Amino acid sequence: MRKAIIDSGPLINLTYLGLALKLSNFFNLIYVPSNVQTEVNRKHGFRRHLKKLYLTRIFQRCGCADPYNVELLTRLTPALHKGEAEAIAQAQERDVSVVIIDEEKGRKHVASMKNLTAVGTIGILARLHLEGHAGDPRELIAKLRRDRKFRVTDEIVNDAISKAGIPI
Repeated sequence: MRKAIIDSGPLINLTYLGLALKLSNFFNLIYVPSNVQTEVNRKHGFRRHLKKLYLTRIFQRCGCADPYNVELLTRLTPALHKGEAEAIAQAQERDVSVVIIDEEKGRKHVASMKNLTAVGTIGILARLHLEGHAGDPRELIAKLRRDRKFRVTDEIVNDAISKAGIPI
């Protein structure tokens, strides 16, 4: 079974675009850490969207087995916020190989770890498009930029699109 952990940014972006459930093309189970749930519900008003995702059983709430690992990560890498730190800690606890995360600092931390891969909103949009499950990623990103103030350079977008052929 393929499993992933998702951070708040990609969860919000993919939900906003109506594509969160398309993650089932790549994963059987997607864990949503408790700090991510809190952030999504409090800051972005996605509570009812999140409840619908949980009903599918593809998305699953999860808490950290050892909160000390989250605290340690946030102290060692102060640039990580709690949601990112919890996602990374839980990926290790739950033997998950993919962390869906957008923030550069979080992606770099994941990349430095053994047996973990980071993939972001743009990579997922590009791969979904390649497989015929989503529209043009540049148009979707333009919508996120306009409506959600999604910040990403064209260089990063082009790089992610060029790598869409690499399986997630």
